[in-house]
Amino acid sequence: MKLLITNGSGEILKILLLTTLLILAVACGEETSSSAENTPLEKITNEIGIYTIEDFKNTGFKINKEYDVDELEGSIGVWFGFWKNNLNKALDYEIRIYPSQQLALDKGLNYVEEVIGEDAILRKSLSSWKEGLQDRRTRSDFSMRGSEANAIRAKYLDYIVYGNTIILCTGLDLTYARQNCSDLANSLNK
Repeated sequence: MKLLITNGSGEILKILLLTTLLILAVACGEETSSSAENTPLEKITNEIGIYTIEDFKNTGFKINKEYDVDELEGSIGVWFGFWKNNLNKALDYEIRIYPSQQLALDKGLNYVEEVIGEDAILRKSLSSWKEGLQDRRTRSDFSMRGSEANAIRAKYLDYIVYGNTIILCTGLDLTYARQNCSDLANSLNK
């Protein structure tokens, strides 16, 4: 099949091409704005937000344990529990609450950073805050085989500081963990 373009049909072709490009640009823009709610939060955000454990419970967060925080300087409380995301999947979280975000940053980050990720300190003899240490460990990693699958790993791969809280999150990898933190934090404002 031969396509003959004359001056008149060349203009029609240009108009069709520009219209198609315009439709694609608008469609891509709509996709970005509708998925903005699922954009992961920055590591530290919502500087003036003050939350209580009741605020988390109002999102559907279920408490499994409340830890003794006598040896966790500056903390109001720490809770281990789970929350179901928008896919109705229950995910584990640890929520640490401080009087202000500044206290969370000054007093809480050292304790959090030592128990997350691949280099987490998960042995009682080395840990700065031993309370709840067992709940911060996991052995289940389906990608591992043999003795490697039985190795102890950190349950929490990431955290965010949201207002006066530090939220520790699970996930398949760092990206999913940050998204899970963000999803829970964003649910506080709904």
